[in-house]
Amino acid sequence: LADFAETFLHVSKGKLAGRPLVLTGWQRNLLNDLYERRPDGLLRYRRSLIGLGRKNGKSLLGSLIALYGLIEGEPGAEVYSAAGDRQQARVVFNEAKWQVTQSSALSGICKVYRDVIEVPSTGAIYRVLSSDAKLQQGLNPSTVVFDELHVQPNDDLWDALTLGSGARKDPMIVAISTAGFDLDTVCGRLYNYGKEIISGGKQDERFGFWWWEAPADCDIHDRDAWVAANPNLAEGLLDIGDMEVSMMQTAEVSYRRFRLNQWVRTDGESWLPKGAWEQCRSEDELDRNIPVFVGIDMALKHDSIAVVVAQPQESGRVVVRAKIWHPDGGAMDVSAVEQHIRDLGREYTVQEFAYDPAFFQRSAEAMSDEGFTMVEFSQSTARMVPACGTLYEFIVNGRLSHNGDPVFTDQVLSAAQRSTDMGWRLSKGKSKRKIDAAIALAMAVDRATRRVESATRVFRSVRREMIVLLLELIAMLMIAVGVFYIALPLGLIFTGASLLAFTLAWERSKKAARN
Repeated sequence: LADFAETFLHVSKGKLAGRPLVLTGWQRNLLNDLYERRPDGLLRYRRSLIGLGRKNGKSLLGSLIALYGLIEGEPGAEVYSAAGDRQQARVVFNEAKWQVTQSSALSGICKVYRDVIEVPSTGAIYRVLSSDAKLQQGLNPSTVVFDELHVQPNDDLWDALTLGSGARKDPMIVAISTAGFDLDTVCGRLYNYGKEIISGGKQDERFGFWWWEAPADCDIHDRDAWVAANPNLAEGLLDIGDMEVSMMQTAEVSYRRFRLNQWVRTDGESWLPKGAWEQCRSEDELDRNIPVFVGIDMALKHDSIAVVVAQPQESGRVVVRAKIWHPDGGAMDVSAVEQHIRDLGREYTVQEFAYDPAFFQRSAEAMSDEGFTMVEFSQSTARMVPACGTLYEFIVNGRLSHNGDPVFTDQVLSAAQRSTDMGWRLSKGKSKRKIDAAIALAMAVDRATRRVESATRVFRSVRREMIVLLLELIAMLMIAVGVFYIALPLGLIFTGASLLAFTLAWERSKKAARN
């Protein structure tokens, strides 16, 4: 592929426009890795995600992949450009059209139309797609280039094209994107999936992941962080002065997202102090020998479903873990949630399952019949305000412990405060991102801490009563002992006096008898 690029393609922008393309080191390495083949001759990666900051040549990269699939791919190849809308999809397509017109070799074998490029000799086509997934169900793509995948509102188009490629022997589905602001999207989930593969948490040899980004906690003035997200900067193809101007004239969240390629939140509504949630991340694990409390927030469509386990431990911290499902607009398989509850019941000593009765009542009744302790937790303001307050206190004071699950983290940090007459409670912010895990967390922590505090109050009350009783017994004993020690001398005196009186009386009686 690298040789193909440098043989047929040209620089399309800047001072070198029109000159033959010379790939940079990072581009050549990326393309060689992307098109790595297995021992059986097939491509190693069927699906891939590439992440780059702006102005790093994403369109050129996408057009190169598309043209290679069109010209060097299998006979009858179907190549598609997809994006959030047709206009965005045309960005990569137009770059490819320009490349064909600049090369006599490519223009000699290709026919170029407004929205299609054809190779008549092989029957291969390259076409721009609209974002309507329903219209793409019958396609049989061999190569797909997704531009800016982060703008996809759902998984539908990605699923339609990846599933459609299943009939191909050697398909290539590549998404090239800048970071978004919602990890609970198809791009965000693929990003997290790739990070898990890199960390060793998952194994998937058919998924390729390359993401240039600045460190999460970096200072935006750090030039090393700029280079980490912008490989063209290290190659001298990006003007560092442009980066500096952009930093000074752009809001920090936008600069981090577009130039440092970091996933950020743009609404500024987070209900927690900056860094509070991150500081609660730890290596603490759930202990199977300690009881747990579970919160369940259930939805039927559009939102997610979250089950959160909370375990108060001897250290005073509450360890939490979350399981989250995504219906993606379809009806949720409630049986999967019910089975997870059974699994938790077998693995831990669950004191109770707290649930929102709005969508889980029937399941709760069924689970109760199976012997599980199900507790209704209405989403009323009177119930949620204190629960949210308790959760806030535990997080900001570092008394909560989580494992950094990225989807769990995103939902917790996506929540916003909503004021009520009784105080504030968690609510969706302006972005309307999913927060079901945050609600389930508040329920679980509230039940866990209230039960523990209730048990502590009972223990303290019993202990106090026992202490009072013991003091009363001690007092009674001291009184008895005191009476004994006081009465004994008096008794001896009385007895002595009695004996003396008796003796005197006896002597007088004898004397009287003699007289």
